[in-house]
Amino acid sequence: MKRALITGISGFVGGHLRDELICEGWDVFGFDIRPAGENVFVGDLSDRAALTRAVVDCQPDAVFHLAGIIKSTDPKAYYTSNLFGTLNLLDAVLQMEKRPKIVLASSSAVYGLTKSARPITERSPLLPVTEYAVSKVAQETAALRYHYAFGLDVVVVRMFNLLGPGQSPDLACSAFARQIALAEISEQTEIVTGNLDAKRDFVDVRDAAHAFALLAEKGEAGQTYNVCSGNAVAIQGCLSEMMLRSKKQLSARVDLARVQKNDVPVQVGSFQKLKKVTGWNPRIPLHESLADLLNDWRERIRRGDPPIS
Repeated sequence: MKRALITGISGFVGGHLRDELICEGWDVFGFDIRPAGENVFVGDLSDRAALTRAVVDCQPDAVFHLAGIIKSTDPKAYYTSNLFGTLNLLDAVLQMEKRPKIVLASSSAVYGLTKSARPITERSPLLPVTEYAVSKVAQETAALRYHYAFGLDVVVVRMFNLLGPGQSPDLACSAFARQIALAEISEQTEIVTGNLDAKRDFVDVRDAAHAFALLAEKGEAGQTYNVCSGNAVAIQGCLSEMMLRSKKQLSARVDLARVQKNDVPVQVGSFQKLKKVTGWNPRIPLHESLADLLNDWRERIRRGDPPIS
């Protein structure tokens, strides 16, 4: 049986990837900052010794590196976690006699302000506009250096905008779904939003998990792959879709304080490279992803669960 180690296994993508790999017959272990069930090593990416123990004890055939920071008020935190934490993991893998494949989760944020209206390919220039995006460019570059310098089997996955059950309310569509679910059980009649004009390429997190599993089997070392839908959809359209599914009449109000600086107006990717290598196609339509996200928030609020980061 193949063995996988997922860093950040308790997070949004990590939980779905765990389920995907188990369905595919993998023996799944995790490394996470918080306890997350059996076969999970508890530790922080800054702790090289803990990472080394996890990797050596697990002896994985593949490491899926998902752990890191997406949002922080401290710019240095992005580099501490996303760059130096990744270096600690890569150094831990170097200690192994039989080295696993490393599937590294990056982000479409690295593309930033694209100059062309055409779908973004893996050859498109990297023009990051946020500290998070710069830290992911640095993370990618460091990981690929370990491939070229030390022969590690590293594959980079650039995920576009994910949707699906379990998503953190820090992200727009999940924030909308949470507000709608709360409004349905309260006197609230208004959904507060940021910029609704931006267009994004949305892909279901369960499709992304499937892509990770395929790339562990078929991804070429030293290569980068987009995971996306190939379609740009206005955030307004996502909100409207979920408001139509609401159990009560709601209106939307834009809060200028929620409009992000340096917001990229349009981003759409191409997944043709991924499809050519693995045969992957997005399977879950956007309306289904949004419906599942909204229903998930209804259930989470009913149970009183904390958000998944």
